Amino acid sequence: MKISIIWTGYVWLIQTVWLAKIGYNITSMDIFEDKINKLKEWIPIIYENWLDELLKETLENIDFTTDIDKLKNSDIIFLCVWTPQDDDWKTDLKYIRQVIQSLKLLLTWNEIIVLKSTVPVWTNKMIYELLDWKNSIVSNPEFLREWLAIEDFLNPDRIVLWFKDDEKQEIIDKMLKVYSYFTKKWIDIVKTNWQTAELIKYAANSFLATKITFINEISRLSDIVWADIKDISNALWMDSRIWSKFLNAWIGYWWSCFPKDVKSLIHQFNENWLSWDIINKVDETNNTQVDYFLDKIIKKYWNDLSMKTISIIGLAFKPDTDDLRESRSLLIINKLLKMWAILKVFDYNKKAIENFEKYSYSLNIGIRNILPITISNSFEEVTKTSDFMVIAIEDKRILDEDFDKLKSNLKDKTIFDWKNILDKKNIQTIWFEYYGVWL
Repeated sequence: MKISIIWTGYVWLIQTVWLAKIGYNITSMDIFEDKINKLKEWIPIIYENWLDELLKETLENIDFTTDIDKLKNSDIIFLCVWTPQDDDWKTDLKYIRQVIQSLKLLLTWNEIIVLKSTVPVWTNKMIYELLDWKNSIVSNPEFLREWLAIEDFLNPDRIVLWFKDDEKQEIIDKMLKVYSYFTKKWIDIVKTNWQTAELIKYAANSFLATKITFINEISRLSDIVWADIKDISNALWMDSRIWSKFLNAWIGYWWSCFPKDVKSLIHQFNENWLSWDIINKVDETNNTQVDYFLDKIIKKYWNDLSMKTISIIGLAFKPDTDDLRESRSLLIINKLLKMWAILKVFDYNKKAIENFEKYSYSLNIGIRNILPITISNSFEEVTKTSDFMVIAIEDKRILDEDFDKLKSNLKDKTIFDWKNILDKKNIQTIWFEYYGVWL
């Protein structure tokens, strides 16, 4: 069976290497020659746990190419194309349309087209029509988390597949054969219709975003009434009806999928003349979460942060990744720059630091020219001679740092822990002024 994959994006490369790992020969096509050349030399183009070793193991089973003609005579073609959003949150499908138009020139109409990109309702139907109703179209959304993408691919909670009601059994059998590794492990395969498969991804991510927003709203009330949000979260976890994941109060959801999918779902509701107060409130609250925590700093320093030296711990959107997309740290840094603060930044992931050096153009450049940001290579270096520290990432390596030395480094001996990663009582015992997600 010849399997081809179009695009080598952030998580789609995982699809390529793991299908190669379980025994398939894969043709992986992308239009960017520099990316393809790196992959041919075993150089990962994304930062993902175990990816470099896996790429070396499977490279002989993968033909990385920029030549679309090499996709000829494929049995299955996975479309893993980027789907950005336009200014009104609508998902932009132009790249999918471009790929389909290119594919039409080489398809023999026997290929199965599998869409893995996150797309709004009716996109699979659009592809089917663009291909003149001649190919079998399967909807197969992905549910991979960055840094844990390889683990998630191997141990998924479920696999979602859509087949037409009148689909030939040989088409269904081919797809089930591709995923036979998982059916042998008794992983559930959800077989449903196009619209349902398309909505499942949006519903899953928006529900998780709602859980985060719910506990963040409770944390705001906890601030006022002096309740302990950690104890509240722990008590909720003990309820067998409530799953413990995504119930940590912090500076909001921020990785690229959640904001993108929430906003796209809102747009899909609007397109269908429906309003959904819950998901609108989720997006609204998340957008105000950074300002809510910045207010704690502003009140502490009487509205004057000019020339205060602030240490920011964390640049990527989560630990062990280099991905800065939708990172709350960038938003925090930009807002603090506008208050004329002097900033020192650090991340435990060196690739995240490198990316920050490359992409810091998104920050307020006018002010940066006057107050350049200091990029540090260690926790001790970033905190030395600072007035106070802001923790913007849930990286447990910070727990191993020398807080006695930190006390001599920070002039004001003040910590703003916006991930609630530190133990408030322990920190206060060693005479730090501590501001967590609640007080």
